[in-house]
Amino acid sequence: MLQKFWLKLALIISVPLLVLSLMAYMVDSGLRKSNHTVLADWNALFNAKINADLLVLGSSRAAFHISPYILDSTLHLNSYNLGMSAWRFDMQWTRFKLYLEHNKAPKYIVHNVDLYGFAKRKNLVDYQQFLPYLNEPLLLNNLTGIKGEFNGFQKYMPMYKYANDLDLAWEGFKCYTGSKNVAHTNKYKGFQGNDIPWDNQFEKFKKKYPKGINYTIESDVKASFEEYLRFCQKKGIKVILVYAPEYYEVQPFYKNKKAFNTLCQNAVNKYGCIFLDYTNDSLCFEKKWFYNSQHLNKKGAEVFSAKLAEDLKKVGVGR
Repeated sequence: MLQKFWLKLALIISVPLLVLSLMAYMVDSGLRKSNHTVLADWNALFNAKINADLLVLGSSRAAFHISPYILDSTLHLNSYNLGMSAWRFDMQWTRFKLYLEHNKAPKYIVHNVDLYGFAKRKNLVDYQQFLPYLNEPLLLNNLTGIKGEFNGFQKYMPMYKYANDLDLAWEGFKCYTGSKNVAHTNKYKGFQGNDIPWDNQFEKFKKKYPKGINYTIESDVKASFEEYLRFCQKKGIKVILVYAPEYYEVQPFYKNKKAFNTLCQNAVNKYGCIFLDYTNDSLCFEKKWFYNSQHLNKKGAEVFSAKLAEDLKKVGVGR
């Protein structure tokens, strides 16, 4: 009797697990070839479809500001924007490492750097982009030890990670089965222009930090940044650091700009980087080009990309 009990229990547990495992395989596999906006760039990376001459890295100020279409038209090369909204240098470095595992090394990197980018992110954001790739050790390592990190159930229990994202799971199933009714990204080679009006984020920022803010440059992130620059120098990859335009009224609120500038100048002196600083560019002084103090709107990004492309040409980038 006891033996039959355990056999029935094993069947009760194993059959649903097998079904869920099959579903997870189908959903993950489908999402890994999806053109969904959340996943398109990761999928292009892992499926070796980028192989850019020039790679754009950075945060949202890279992703929303630098148009590969304009760079390609001016510089006559193949560029791709791998900027990651809300993520800082440690994740940007991880993404570049993963890129190199599946794509050829670029000749150039245009890396937008930010004052707040040299401290590790403390919480998980935009987590849906990672769901099909939780089996990637390098990626998972970067997502561990932060608030909201993926727990054991999400990592190892089939389909559990999609409990709050059933629409995304359904998208994966449709992609796996070859359905034509699937999502398509609105990005072009990783770039997304935002055609939206000025919001109230800067006004909230001023109220929250009336005396300004001091963004920390963490020592381990600084060390990783130098590791990245040494790697690129050794591989013959030319790194152009960029500080994209920001609305001028925000600049007095930054209390660590000197330390940041020293970091960038060290990259120039020690690793042969080029630093293009648009802090005082004419774009910064007209609100019409921005939707908040940190981000250019679509038209502003196009104007900036054209200006950046010409400046890159002047320093020898392109053909």
